[in-house]
Amino acid sequence: MELELTRIFVKVVQFSSFAKAANAMKMPRSTVSKSITRMERETGTKLLIRSTRSLTVTAAGRKFYEASQGLIQQLEDAQKELYGQDNLLTGTIRITAPEDLGAFVISPALAKLSIAHPKLKFELLYSDRRIDLIKDGFDLAIRIGRISDSGLKLKRAGEVFLIPVASPTYLKTNSKIKHPRNLSDHNCLSLNSEQTAERWTLRNGENTVHIPIQSKILCNQMSSLLRMALDHGGVALVPSYICSDYLENGQLTRVLPDWKSVSWPVSVISPLAPSSTARLKVTVECIIEELKHTKILI
Repeated sequence: MELELTRIFVKVVQFSSFAKAANAMKMPRSTVSKSITRMERETGTKLLIRSTRSLTVTAAGRKFYEASQGLIQQLEDAQKELYGQDNLLTGTIRITAPEDLGAFVISPALAKLSIAHPKLKFELLYSDRRIDLIKDGFDLAIRIGRISDSGLKLKRAGEVFLIPVASPTYLKTNSKIKHPRNLSDHNCLSLNSEQTAERWTLRNGENTVHIPIQSKILCNQMSSLLRMALDHGGVALVPSYICSDYLENGQLTRVLPDWKSVSWPVSVISPLAPSSTARLKVTVECIIEELKHTKILI
């Protein structure tokens, strides 16, 4: 099979569109379509399912894409370097991350990176929805929790905990919180999830307790819970990276400072190995350094 056919296939999958891939490669759409048809005929394998509104990669096509994408990217980077068109730290990196982690941690990291490397560009999608990196054409994802995606390259960046916090005003006007069980008598501001909506699991060393709570407010956004705690609405269970500044300036107090939630792993994942291209490598390194800098591990 000709290498150019593989390159065309990779671009079609990346853009999820024959027209967009053709435009990126500066060739007629008919050439792209005929190339895919030729690949499928030569291999005897269906790679793409085409309809008037969508383009779906088959299981065989996805496997071939995962094996080929890195090689095509390395070849393109090598060609750009050879022709003096690229110092390898140019181009666009598409990144997805959870909303609050993206806003508080990833964005500052990318701001620094964009200053250090002006030719790098970033497209960001912050969402708690699990994005299909290959289907939707993303280079990187930062995820909290267990990773079930097969065929993706993973780099562990640490762990994240949640901690209970409240405003000094709220704590002065409500009953004392000396043990996690006291939280049952307080207004709790909680993430709307199965793990935290009706009970909080807190640890102190090897001691673990499960506390039934009264969720005064349920919300799907950690930063909103933080805002409510700042406005004296109750005790919020939130990640340290969104409340550390408020703890330092006294606007919030860490409730039960010896207790914290169970931990969740934080990982950087990609369809490609982080070292496969220079721009991917430097982006991953910068994000991981920012995660460490923000003390995501408490």
